[in-house]
Amino acid sequence: MKRLFFSAVLLATALVGAQADVDPNFYIYICFGQSNMEGNAQPEAVDKTGVDKRFQLLATCNFSSPSRKMGNWYVATPPLVSPNGGLGPSDYFGRMMVESLPEEVRVGVIPVAMGGSPIEMFDKDKYKQKLQQNPNEWWATLAKNHYGGNPYGRIIEMAKKAQQVGVIKGILLHQGCSNNGDPNWPNMVKKIYTDMLKDLSLGADTVPLFVGETLRQDQGGSCFAHNTQVARMPSVVKTSHVISSEGCPGNGQDPWHFNALGYRIMGSRYAAEALYTLGAQYPCFSFHNYDLMVNKYCTYAEKTRTLTINSGGTGIAAWSYPHFADWSAYKYLVVKLKQPQEVGAEVWLYGKSKTLAYRDTINDRTTVVIDLQNLRYNNKQMDPSAVYKMIFRAPKAGKIVFDDVFLSNDDQYAPSVTAVRSIDAAAPFRAPLYSLDGRLADPKALKPGVYIQGGRKFVVR
Repeated sequence: MKRLFFSAVLLATALVGAQADVDPNFYIYICFGQSNMEGNAQPEAVDKTGVDKRFQLLATCNFSSPSRKMGNWYVATPPLVSPNGGLGPSDYFGRMMVESLPEEVRVGVIPVAMGGSPIEMFDKDKYKQKLQQNPNEWWATLAKNHYGGNPYGRIIEMAKKAQQVGVIKGILLHQGCSNNGDPNWPNMVKKIYTDMLKDLSLGADTVPLFVGETLRQDQGGSCFAHNTQVARMPSVVKTSHVISSEGCPGNGQDPWHFNALGYRIMGSRYAAEALYTLGAQYPCFSFHNYDLMVNKYCTYAEKTRTLTINSGGTGIAAWSYPHFADWSAYKYLVVKLKQPQEVGAEVWLYGKSKTLAYRDTINDRTTVVIDLQNLRYNNKQMDPSAVYKMIFRAPKAGKIVFDDVFLSNDDQYAPSVTAVRSIDAAAPFRAPLYSLDGRLADPKALKPGVYIQGGRKFVVR
């Protein structure tokens, strides 16, 4: 009897100890699919450095370069998925997650993907037949070499191991070219998702599914028609979210894959949606977030941070936040240029109504400070907790060379009484009117600052 009692005590103690090892601030995401999830771009210099150690990879197969052993955790430097992969969406998904979440939160990914793989290879009831029917396909070789011929089984095996140390918060999928346009695809995805939840004792309400679009037609994609099926996912799986591939560039070499920038953008969009489901909001402000989108009249070179506006139209470069960005915890938005711009550039912000709510002309300034707590346009106050879009707008041909764009609470950026903030179309003053630097001011478009009229100073607030 005593022996039974002590055995029960030891078992209870072991269970308590196991639970204590689970870190509720270790957020883990399953990532699966075919070649785009595997990562098809060669990592560039910017991708190989600066990975926060809070972003972790659970190796799902053995690597020789870099040296990794299946089942162990590593700092998530590319390639993440397999030795055959490159840069993919999971890279910048994790980087953006840890940048946006509190310091005590870590993020881990469990990636399993094979180039060219049909969705049936992730169905635990169909993968064997699919392998038997296609033994010589490249994806079949990858499945055998990396995942013992059972990719779904490897996901579940590694996910159960991850549950010993953290909490699974979501599932990322990028697949479709091998099932291009198949109307049964959403239901096949639903079955796989439901099986994963059941086998891992998870609930759909706490583990959403994030499904990425394929390369779009205007970027050279040949499987763009599959996005019609991707768009159906929220009606088939209520807890699924579609990740847009709009504007994500292809690699220019084949009609299926994104380039490195395209993967960075897709990864950050997966992160933005995942953060939304967590009740967090994406700050989106340091240049390595790779969310800057441009229209047809301009191009952006990330290496030199140069926005080039071509002749023929107004160049627009924009950050967009479908679920709104919350900047209310910050005092200032700071834009730093490496040199004065000569393209007539302005900064525009769109608020909760998704209409223009703030604008500021850059003129010859190389540091533009926007007071987030006093955003006004046409006598209306903009709420900094609901920013829909920020754009740089330039009507003239030329270049804007950025140094940095960031949010700050540092009062060294506090606008002085001479700072120009925004246009107030209702200003009632009469010309001649001058700013403190001696420039003639337009009485119909005065901005906050100090002005001189008739030999006297007055302040516009």
